[in-house]
Amino acid sequence: MPKPTPDNPVVIKDPQAIRALAHEARLEALEELISSQSSRTATELASRCGLTPSAMSYHLRALEKYGYVERAPSEGDARERRWRAAGDRIVVESFNQKAPAKTAFLNVQLNAFRERLAAEIDRREAEAAAGVEPAPDRAPVLTTGMVFLNDDQRQEFVKRVYDIVREYESKAGPEERGVDGKRLYYMLSFLPEIVESELPKPKPAIQRPGLPKR
Repeated sequence: MPKPTPDNPVVIKDPQAIRALAHEARLEALEELISSQSSRTATELASRCGLTPSAMSYHLRALEKYGYVERAPSEGDARERRWRAAGDRIVVESFNQKAPAKTAFLNVQLNAFRERLAAEIDRREAEAAAGVEPAPDRAPVLTTGMVFLNDDQRQEFVKRVYDIVREYESKAGPEERGVDGKRLYYMLSFLPEIVESELPKPKPAIQRPGLPKR
């Protein structure tokens, strides 16, 4: 049995902190640090994000300002600062406060995923053009669908999917989590059907007395 992973979320409540993630390089760097649970230098992260080390250092300081990342102990060459995630996952709790911040955060995540989908399609087309036979069990680029579940089944379904993710996360050691480790990107979204009649009703507006006439 794999050992359970510690639960150390970074809880974000400030809309300004959500806006700080509305940048592809920042989101990719943060994803790298959270997923690896290892430290990285600005140079290492810059090479993955297509930026200069100085530009990545700027973005890391912005992420540090809002509590996403923190300084890590030096390894070997102490001249270059190392960074690590401030937790093992991000929890956003201000979605019901500021629509622009919410939209910006979602758009950056979806755009990054869209680019990865396009890159994978291009890679498979290049392999087909070169006559490379795909593995018979290769997963499709994207799978969507729906299942019919009651409330208890839905909770079990979501839990089992995340249990698989946590199981394989716990199996990765320092070598697999290194800068040169092989990565598999995924995006999970469980969207229950929205029934208008079951949505909570907005609170009635507070009627304020008018100003007295002079």
